[in-house]
Amino acid sequence: MDHLYIRHTVGGRLFLDSKKHEVTFTIVPAGDREGWKLTIDLADAQIAEDLCRHNDELNIFVIENGAVDKKTWYYSTHGLVEYNNADAKLTILADGKIDYNV
Repeated sequence: MDHLYIRHTVGGRLFLDSKKHEVTFTIVPAGDREGWKLTIDLADAQIAEDLCRHNDELNIFVIENGAVDKKTWYYSTHGLVEYNNADAKLTILADGKIDYNV
């Protein structure tokens, strides 16, 4: 399973770690716009609130399953983050992506 974690751009505070918080997520092309749509199944409303409050200060990293030397950084220059309480899903629209070696 891929590993996703989200940090604050200022200071590096960890908001969410898919392994630690045991959440699932998907990343697909955004469809009607350039970029990617990240959907996270997130029952913890407090974490979701923190992510929405800091919507334009998020560094989103994904490490593909089994990768030990590569990761992908997703970011949103417009801070497009929404949480749906009814279905406990957090959606982030990212317009940038950089793959790099660690």
